[in-house]
Amino acid sequence: MELWTAEHAKTLLPALAVMLVLAWVLQRVIGNKSHKIRMIPIQVIACLLLLLELGKQAVSLAHGYDLYHLPFHFCSLFIFMLPLMAFYKGKHKQTVYAITASLCMAVCALMLIYPALIYSDGNIREFFTNYISFHTVAFHNLVMLSAILIPVLKLHEPAKKGEHKAIVLFMLGFCTVSAVMAQLLKTNFNNFYRCNIPPLETVRQIVETAWGSVPAMLLYVLIVTILDILFVLGSYRLYLLVRRISQKEKAYTKYL
Repeated sequence: MELWTAEHAKTLLPALAVMLVLAWVLQRVIGNKSHKIRMIPIQVIACLLLLLELGKQAVSLAHGYDLYHLPFHFCSLFIFMLPLMAFYKGKHKQTVYAITASLCMAVCALMLIYPALIYSDGNIREFFTNYISFHTVAFHNLVMLSAILIPVLKLHEPAKKGEHKAIVLFMLGFCTVSAVMAQLLKTNFNNFYRCNIPPLETVRQIVETAWGSVPAMLLYVLIVTILDILFVLGSYRLYLLVRRISQKEKAYTKYL
């Protein structure tokens, strides 16, 4: 189980450096502007994600369509949630912001801990020659950039209560839909059909042999659901920490 490859180190670390510099520049330039102005970078990213996804669906259709490209993955949430955050102006917008920020931070954390789980070194090597690989790498890096910009530009005002519950309910709904579709289509959406982490997949297969496929799968889906919810809740706390740190840094740099 390789967390990082040489290709990830050579591409992701420089990309992260560029993102941090860009976030710093945007904070200095528009950090004190109206919320409408500060939201523009997220609106641009949301539009880019939609265009990337439309391209992926078109390419997949042109090659006979791969069911794995259906939008039931964890990262498929961003083609819905980032545009919703970018353009929704209703009374629940802060809840939408909280959920979206948590999802973005979850991907950002995974990209820093286990990027090889998000996309392979092969995707990196094929970045300029294969659209699906280009989409995979570009899409997740844009989500990572969103995770940095949302707290730095102070786009969301955390509520004192209710956001944890909203995140749990949202994730429970997503996991239910994703798990059901994974079983119906026998396709590994969000790791609900099998585990992409080899040692854990071995354990799953051992349990399936001992207990039978249905009880083992029910247990496996339950565990993945609980882990997903806990991870996103933890990412929400991480987001709040990053937001607090970035605002303290902003208060300090304005005197420089």
